[in-house]
Amino acid sequence: MMKKLLRMSKITKSFYGVRVLDGVDFDLDAGEVHVLLGENGAGKSTLMKILSGAYTLDSGSITLMGKELDPGTHDPRSAEDAGIVSVYQNFHLVPHLSVAENLSLGRFTRTRGFISWKAVQAHAEEVLARASFDIDPKARVQGLSVSKKQMLEIAVALSKNAKVLIMDEPTAALSRAETAILFRTIAEVKAKGIGIIYISHKLEEVRQVGDRITVLRDGLAVQTLPARDSDVNLIIRLMIGKGVSRTRVERDRTRGESCFSAEGLRNRNLPSPLSFSVEKGEILGITGLVGAGKTELARALFGVDLLTGGTLALFGKPVRVDSPAEAVRLGIGYLSEDKDAFGLCLNLGVKENVSLVSLARQRGLFFSIPAERRVATDLVASIGLKIAGVSQQVKYLSGGNKQKVVFGKWLTAKCRVLILDEPTIGIDVGARGEIYSLIRDFAGGGDRAVLFISSDMDEILELSDRILVMTEGRVVAELDPRKTTKEELMQHSTRVNRGDG
Repeated sequence: MMKKLLRMSKITKSFYGVRVLDGVDFDLDAGEVHVLLGENGAGKSTLMKILSGAYTLDSGSITLMGKELDPGTHDPRSAEDAGIVSVYQNFHLVPHLSVAENLSLGRFTRTRGFISWKAVQAHAEEVLARASFDIDPKARVQGLSVSKKQMLEIAVALSKNAKVLIMDEPTAALSRAETAILFRTIAEVKAKGIGIIYISHKLEEVRQVGDRITVLRDGLAVQTLPARDSDVNLIIRLMIGKGVSRTRVERDRTRGESCFSAEGLRNRNLPSPLSFSVEKGEILGITGLVGAGKTELARALFGVDLLTGGTLALFGKPVRVDSPAEAVRLGIGYLSEDKDAFGLCLNLGVKENVSLVSLARQRGLFFSIPAERRVATDLVASIGLKIAGVSQQVKYLSGGNKQKVVFGKWLTAKCRVLILDEPTIGIDVGARGEIYSLIRDFAGGGDRAVLFISSDMDEILELSDRILVMTEGRVVAELDPRKTTKEELMQHSTRVNRGDG
């Protein structure tokens, strides 16, 4: 019989008068992976932030290893001291420090009052080797890829004396090979008697890694069931209260004039000439494995990373995009894969966030606050935002609603080309459908087009009108999604480029 490690009983929590957790019960055994599932806004992250001390519960109790935690003193520091360690969906690293320094934060080894940098380096090498993560300890975090940052977050958590390890979307930015390494690491952690709470929207992986699954819906724990025997369709019905059918939606679209095109693009991240064109009304899917160059292309097109060669054209006219400000002026919008860091001002309200681009384009000294509120209110209704009000701080929104705010920011700015980089990372199946509808509506709304970048090959096939496959910074295939299988996409994605021919 497994030892009961954690018990959360009758947990309730409200924000702005909105009840987000309503008497939730959740428990965890030693050496168990207990998966927590639910749509965005179901209460998963809130429940975990209460456990990790980031939020204070309104009522209920938390018992760890038979001892009830005091809600009055339970904060992030005391939670970590008790052995509750979190790996959140959004990174909590110090970007200007090295990997080794991040792994020793708050626990630097000192000799005669001075930090022993040799010990810091040795500690980092030992932790990374134990986790089988191929990361240079001397590298600065700000220069790491998203997948490397995620791996470092996990390494930081594993380096602490954890009894309960919370993993919130740990594989969202990982390749299959990196995911396999993570799963082996999880098995090793379980063997040590550490309990793992695992949050993911990848239903195919939770049955592989989990022991039990608890489903939350609208702040309620609706059912707990064994992971390996669960049916995916049943899980989806529990999550959203009804069945979900994800099928390709064919759109009426006449091929015609180019909206946005690139010819021979190069920079330090795109060493081989890259060319493409997206037509009016088209959703051009761009896919490939982690490290294929998809994000690097998006950053170059938006003027974040400067080009060293090649040309861009908007509606047939040559343009020079040498900064994000110039991209915005031309009507090009960009949703970064890291929406919290590069798409939102988390401490501001919804209305301030959706007006950011419009404010940047405004001429003159005056800005109408009533007009800003009207625009935000209309937008909330049109895109189905679930919020307490337009003044609600964005940091309290679920992942799906945050993504809608970023999307709405560009809708109010009336951009003509929208570059979406992994727009559904960390978003549940229900919210994905809503995001897909927004994307289709945008592309079908006149002289507009979408570059849809995603590593999720199922959604690339479902949403795209045409698909480009990238690997090693090059486009290696152009495919018709109606005639392409997931297996073919994978074959192209894993193709190794040899030379420039």
